[in-house]
Amino acid sequence: MLLELMSNGTLAELPPENIPDGISPLLLNDSSVMLLLPHNKYLLGRGNKWVYSGRSPEDSPQNVFLYDSQSIELLNEGAAPTILSAVTVNALRRELFAKSEPPGNHTGAVLMLRTFMRNVPVFMSEGAEYLDEKIFSRTLKNNPILTKAYWTLRFAMSRGELEEITRLKAWLKTGPEVFTRPRNDLRLWFSLLEMPDAEAVSELESLSFSQLELKRMAAQNASPVVMYNQVSGWLVLARFGRKRDTIFFLWAYYSHDLWDELRERKKLSVNDIILSSWGEYDTRRAMTERAKYKGADDVTE
Repeated sequence: MLLELMSNGTLAELPPENIPDGISPLLLNDSSVMLLLPHNKYLLGRGNKWVYSGRSPEDSPQNVFLYDSQSIELLNEGAAPTILSAVTVNALRRELFAKSEPPGNHTGAVLMLRTFMRNVPVFMSEGAEYLDEKIFSRTLKNNPILTKAYWTLRFAMSRGELEEITRLKAWLKTGPEVFTRPRNDLRLWFSLLEMPDAEAVSELESLSFSQLELKRMAAQNASPVVMYNQVSGWLVLARFGRKRDTIFFLWAYYSHDLWDELRERKKLSVNDIILSSWGEYDTRRAMTERAKYKGADDVTE
């Protein structure tokens, strides 16, 4: 994809044959995004990397990093810097994601997933067709739980997040379908401070938990801390860290129906409830991430 930054900050798509002189056409292909910039510069995105360079042979390519919802200033020697707004950055990232294959290794992910879900029919075939990514992808279309588990595991392994794999196992053991039933409302918030941010506090207040109640929960040394509200449901506060140093706080809200099913019917401990609920959060995040990449239309949530 070939784009040009207009004077008003918007992006205009150009035909590939409009690539300017001085830029090799080989740089532009179906899986890359190129943005033409002032001062004869361009920004090239391929895979998960961005390179800032110019058309002159004297220009040395520079690796740059585009972060979600953050503007970036690109320096130009002897001229004013080129500023890409957060909106422009997000648009570039979105276009590149849509042309890129999802990260992670299929074989490694599917082999580990098989150890968690041995009873799923696709893993019981003698021919091990699941090792073929295209064949396995067709299986995912008919199994939402397998789809969520696969992409959560694949992304976690690509990032080396072993704790997320533990949460996925807890989620599978609990029975993922419990989190999708009507009236089984689950909401999670994370904070570095004892109190969640203003937006989370506002949402918790709408669920009938006052700021005073939140402060009382945070003041307790125990973890987890559980509070019951007759109107809305249950609120849990858990602290996570190493030894005595708390790294972050997790606040989890459960509707009456969801809490009753997890605690009373499934007889889970509060710690197991937190772990499997966090696993549910991980799967939701993974499916949101998967939707950014190439082939997203083939994925069924």
